[in-house]
Amino acid sequence: MISKTIRLPDAIRQLIKLGLKEYAVNLYRDKKVTLREASELADLSPREMLDLLMEHGIKGNVTLKQQQRSLEYVEELLK
Repeated sequence: MISKTIRLPDAIRQLIKLGLKEYAVNLYRDKKVTLREASELADLSPREMLDLLMEHGIKGNVTLKQQQRSLEYVEELLK
């Protein structure tokens, strides 16, 4: 049998981080925080947060119209 020593402070930190991620997912699902706020709480990039949300079966809350407006805005900036 292979034994692995785990330092308690490291294990507690990992558990807290996991709990924060789950908490951020729940807040986003319930529309209490934005994607940016959820990603900051979970200490993830917005892209990583989107991946985590997808793993939980949660779709983004950005509408097609909002996406189109964002693209139009970027196109105007690039002119």
